[in-house]
Amino acid sequence: MYVQSYQRATALVRLLSLALRLLTLLEFQVRQHLADRHETLSGLSAGNPKRTTSRPTAEALLRAFQPLHLSVVTMGEQFHRHLTPLSPLQQSILSLLDLSPTIYDQLCAHL
Repeated sequence: MYVQSYQRATALVRLLSLALRLLTLLEFQVRQHLADRHETLSGLSAGNPKRTTSRPTAEALLRAFQPLHLSVVTMGEQFHRHLTPLSPLQQSILSLLDLSPTIYDQLCAHL
């Protein structure tokens, strides 16, 4: 990737550093809560959905949210929105992150 100026290169490195810190924090939080509760997560392995883990990666956790979709249909002046419901795995991941599943439901109302 070609970056034209020193300031842009610095900004890119800072942005990537922030993203890496967020991924690390995500992993740490979920792993810590799983260890505290003596639980494991299943359904994160694409080839083996029954496989459980107590040390999920941030990539696997984020991949679990990939099937979510927001559909917006416009009919004249009216907008109809539909969000894919959260799966039990997605709800448990949000719970491990100390996030309420209602924030997902509120997302549709604010769009």
